[in-house]
This record gives sequence, structure tokens and C-alpha cells, in this order.
Amino acid sequence: MLDEQPDNRYKFQDEKMKEIDILQRFIANNYEFERLESFLNEFNPLNVLKVDNYEIRHSNVLSWLLDPKENHKLGNTFIRKFLSEVIINNDNLKTNINVFNVQELSYSKIEIKREWNDIDIIIIDKENKIVVFIENKIYSSESKDQLKKYHKIIDDNFIGYEKIPVFLTLFGDNPSDDRYGTINYIKVLEIIRFIIEIQSDNLNGKIADFINYYLRTLELLTMENNELKELCKKIYKEHKVAIDLIWQYAEKNSFEEAANEFCEQKEFTNKFVNGRSLWVIPKIISENTKKVGEEKWAWSYPIAVWFSANDRKIGVILEVGPFLNGNLRVKFLEHIKKNGFTINERSLQPTARYTRIFSKYFAFDDWDEKESIVEKMDELYDKQLKKHLDNVNEACKSFNWEE
Repeated sequence: MLDEQPDNRYKFQDEKMKEIDILQRFIANNYEFERLESFLNEFNPLNVLKVDNYEIRHSNVLSWLLDPKENHKLGNTFIRKFLSEVIINNDNLKTNINVFNVQELSYSKIEIKREWNDIDIIIIDKENKIVVFIENKIYSSESKDQLKKYHKIIDDNFIGYEKIPVFLTLFGDNPSDDRYGTINYIKVLEIIRFIIEIQSDNLNGKIADFINYYLRTLELLTMENNELKELCKKIYKEHKVAIDLIWQYAEKNSFEEAANEFCEQKEFTNKFVNGRSLWVIPKIISENTKKVGEEKWAWSYPIAVWFSANDRKIGVILEVGPFLNGNLRVKFLEHIKKNGFTINERSLQPTARYTRIFSKYFAFDDWDEKESIVEKMDELYDKQLKKHLDNVNEACKSFNWEE
């Protein structure tokens, strides 16, 4: 009887040859792919300056657009549209200012400050006693109690003012403080497009070029360019098999290797690495908790640490997962709240399932260098997470898991 192993080997080789042929056909004479490369490599001075990667530079551009007295000559068009969008889409804002007020204000005497008491942007209208303060986040996340701290600073320094707190993020993340109104960069992009359309004849050529460069930066950042969308759809439709194959191999990047090396240096009870995520149960957590969590989440432990990685950032999250007993989960969250963790009211419901009690992200794109990934994971774990992990561990020790 013939051994079946050689046949399997030849079958494997044949499959690999087919894959190579698919990739060759994808690369050869691919006009749309060349158009895509040309589109993405189009000269943009703001990309050269890496404006897209730094929140501080976006805040500088936004402050310029918001200020009616600046040399863009747009007057109060941008600030009126921006504030109107914030007010009309956030019922939670505790302010008497409405959209009609926003349209009627003159804005002639407003003052805009950058990084005042670490707050990204502040708009002060002393004449009408209004203050707008904006926290701008793109790739980073909030630090502990950051939004509450900023709100208190404003309360202490602007007594008697109408206050409009704003949380600006790439795609509209929820703030930890529900007093803040939210707005995302997709909406900012829409506002700028609108302004360009109605003010194009009045704009100085250099000003128009700058705003258009920023517009293109936001389109790529938010993936809101229609030409690019249609081009990508067409490429994917015509070359789906090749692209899926490329993605399959690309997913097996250096992250998994780096994650395994990182875990070897730490004391973890469990680990799971897949693609660009790593889940771990630190030994100190497993020793001081019980398996009261749901079976399909984090090996039934109530708390887990996980690393999340995407194209431009890497982060670490400390999370309380779903419990089999919802009331026990509420008691545990109330217990760790006494140890200094911020727990919102929505999480203190028996039906709540996932509560992040700490998260930290760093900008990162060096995914082909294992050593760089390990170094960044070490920094996140040892310098950012460690004290919070120790705090929650102390709470775990004193909690009655048998209730």
C-alpha cells in the first residue's frame, strides 16, 4: 500500500503554486492598483509634517479655523457650524445656549486659547459669558479623571459662565464624563467641505490650498473620500481572492512572535494571542480571584488584561468582564470603586457585562520589528498598567468572592 504522505506534499506544493499565480496576476498590469498608489502618494505638505499623526497639530489647525479674527477670512462661519453641530446632537449638555443663540452671537470679541491648563482648546466669550472647552483625541485615550479635572478647572475659573464641554474624537468615542458633548472628525470634515463650497470664490489662493490639503488629510484619516472608496471597492471586487490571500499572510506579522516573547518575561496564568491581540491573566489576579466569570470570557476569570494593536496604535486595557452572577459583579465594581477606580453608573447595573477600568494607547506603526513591539508592550505594562493592576489586585484580595 502506498504511503499517502507524498500525495499530501504534492497537493500542498500545488496549492502554493496556485497562490503564487494569483498574486502574480494581481500585480501584473493592475491599473487600478497603480491609481491607488498614486492617490495615496499624492504630495501633501501636511503629511510631510505628519499633521495626521499628532493631536496637537490638529488642534492648532482647528483653533485657527475657529477664530473669526484669523487670516483665513472665513469670519465666524466655521465656529458657528461647529458649535451648532455640538449643541444639536447632544441632548445631555447642561446649557441654556441653543442653536439660535449660536447663530445670533457676533463672536467679535471671543478669545481662543491653546493648552491652557492642559486643555486642548478653549473658546472664551467674556461679553456673553460663554466658555467652550474642547478635549481633542485621535489615537490616544483619556487618562484617569482627565475630563472631570478639566471641567473642574473651568468651573473654578469661569464662575457664572455658560459652559459647553466638548469631546472631539476620530469616530465619536463616548467620553467618561457624560457632561461632555461629542463630535467626530467626520463631522469636522463635512463642515470644512461645506465652507469650501460656499466660500471658494472669497478665499485667498494660498488659504484655499492649505484648507484643501487639510481636507485631504482628514479624508484619508477618516476614510471618507468617495473616489478612494470606489477605487478600493473596484480593486477588491476584481481581485478578492488575491487580496484575501495577502491579508491572510499579512496578519501573521511580528506581533504574535513579539507577544509570545513578551509573555515569557512576565508571570501570566493564561494567555491567548491571535493576529493583533493578546489576552492574558496575570498570576496575581488568578491567585486572588475566583472563576466567577462567564465561561467564554477570559477563562472564566472576572478580570483580564488585553493588548490591542492596529495600523497606527497599540494599547493595553484592564477590563472587568461578565459575571455569572450580575449582582456579584455590581458588588465587585462598587468595591474597586472605593480603591480609586472610576466606574460609571451604566456599569453598576446587574445586566452590564464589560467595564474597562483602565486603558492606555500609544501611537505605533513599526509592526515588522519584533523588538520594537516588545519594547512598547513592556512600556505599556510596566510603566502604565502596573500601578492600576496592583490597585485592583489589592481590591481582589479584600473582596468576598463567595457572596
